[in-house]
Amino acid sequence: MNFKKILLIIAVLMLGFLAYGTASGSLEETVFSNIPYNYTSHVWIPPSQQNGSSLGGFYSIYGKGEDFNFTIRLPGAETKESPLDYTKEGLNGTGHLNSIDITYNTITSLYSHDLKGAMFNTKFNGTFNMSCAAWTGTGSFSNNGQNLTGKFKINGPMTYWTGTFNVKEDGTRLKLQMDYVFYPNNSPQKAKNVREVIYM
Repeated sequence: MNFKKILLIIAVLMLGFLAYGTASGSLEETVFSNIPYNYTSHVWIPPSQQNGSSLGGFYSIYGKGEDFNFTIRLPGAETKESPLDYTKEGLNGTGHLNSIDITYNTITSLYSHDLKGAMFNTKFNGTFNMSCAAWTGTGSFSNNGQNLTGKFKINGPMTYWTGTFNVKEDGTRLKLQMDYVFYPNNSPQKAKNVREVIYM
């Protein structure tokens, strides 16, 4: 169940990265709206406890302009998790960029093929919806040109999750830090605060 919120955040974060990386020749939103993109990469979720096992897989983001779809697959995770939490179909979702503001640093990053830099230097915000197994979720994200942050909520048949995330550079990787609360449905008095980090 730990990877549910992680998957959600991964999808959010990679949205801006992908859209700008593939739209490197476009400076106008009207042009950007007509550019298709498709990006796939690996994800690694470290163990949540000492001597625990990690999870690995891939994510894909694909769309056109401001509207996008995403999928996240963790092969083998369906054998370790409840079918209420994860199945082999993985996580699937849709999203929308509400606004986009290409900066000078966006352009210079794209010119030097620094897609990660382009993501962090571009101002944007948007929303997303997703589902996996028996749960659904929603969220929002924004980047002011320096900080990429967001919020998310997950409603499951047994538990409820709500929290925030922050994305930062970590060498050649991206680090996603999540702070969230989860509790059994209808039992907020049993809420637990959790901080987790994953890498892409």
